[in-house]
Amino acid sequence: MSKKTLWASLSGAAELVDVSVDTVLRRAVEFLGDPDQIHLHTCPAGMVRFKKLKLGKDTRQERRYYVPDLFLWLN
Repeated sequence: MSKKTLWASLSGAAELVDVSVDTVLRRAVEFLGDPDQIHLHTCPAGMVRFKKLKLGKDTRQERRYYVPDLFLWLN
């Protein structure tokens, strides 16, 4: 996954940081603001923000996890 990718599926998020999907779910907090402004808000340490997004015209709305938060788990 490229560092330019901002949102990942549950399985993609778990694979990126080599943890189980249950770990991602336990550490997930919903981001209620505008997804284009997520970088302006902080995330609690050790957590990952998610937003329910519809990424394509013919796709359903699903949880997507903010990749920069996941990269912080690797530090």
